[in-house]
Amino acid sequence: MNRRKAVTAVVSGAALAATVGVASAADKEIEIFVEHWKKSKALTLKVAEAMPAENYSYKPFAEARPFGGELQHLGQAEGAYLGGFGKGRAPAPPAGDTGKPATVKYLTQVFDWSISVVGQLSSADLTRSFGNGQGPSMTGLDLLYGAMIHTAHTRGYAEMYLRNKGITPPDYDV
Repeated sequence: MNRRKAVTAVVSGAALAATVGVASAADKEIEIFVEHWKKSKALTLKVAEAMPAENYSYKPFAEARPFGGELQHLGQAEGAYLGGFGKGRAPAPPAGDTGKPATVKYLTQVFDWSISVVGQLSSADLTRSFGNGQGPSMTGLDLLYGAMIHTAHTRGYAEMYLRNKGITPPDYDV
């Protein structure tokens, strides 16, 4: 009987240690994602600040969004992807104002919200399935990577707007 209790205690202790290790790894992963979002915010705001206010309505071709509209689209997509976690509502873009002050303010708000959402995630959120009935379900990791990829892609467009105006985009700090 004592041996059985001892073996049970050892097995239970090993299982607990393994669970703590998994939780610690997931917590570290969340910290990495939070740090990524902080860097993404910093770079996006540098891109936004690099364009002079008088060029926020600039479009490289007729069908393109204006520069300010492109950056606000980036913010709206952050809200759409990360809003899927159900951890709060993203800030709304300024209605009809794609100028520099409104866009920079909106991007600051949406990235602060995004960082908060990512920081609230748990390891269960990363593998859980999310869906709103308007497309395929996605895991939490799918939502995070979708947001990251879309943000980088759209920010790349914005950087090309800068280059078209003879402005060198800011460097990315990795």
